[in-house]
Amino acid sequence: MATHLKLDKKGRLDLPQDMRDAHHWRAGTEFTVEDRPEGLLLRPLSDPAKTLKRQSAAHAGSGCDRMLASAMRDRYAKLGH
Repeated sequence: MATHLKLDKKGRLDLPQDMRDAHHWRAGTEFTVEDRPEGLLLRPLSDPAKTLKRQSAAHAGSGCDRMLASAMRDRYAKLGH
């Protein structure tokens, strides 16, 4: 699907809401940008919440790890992730 976007004076693009919703991107989502011959390739960095779930499952036996994972989940939730 092609979408027309306009670059603002500060070099920003506004992605349409339906695209952000389709990819579950929220404010604060970080991306990498690759310069390719055919244009720019935008990729989100891995989702911190998903990474945290995997790490939590791997260390489920440790009480300290569970407390740290819980604190990190709370922090990411406050940041809107």
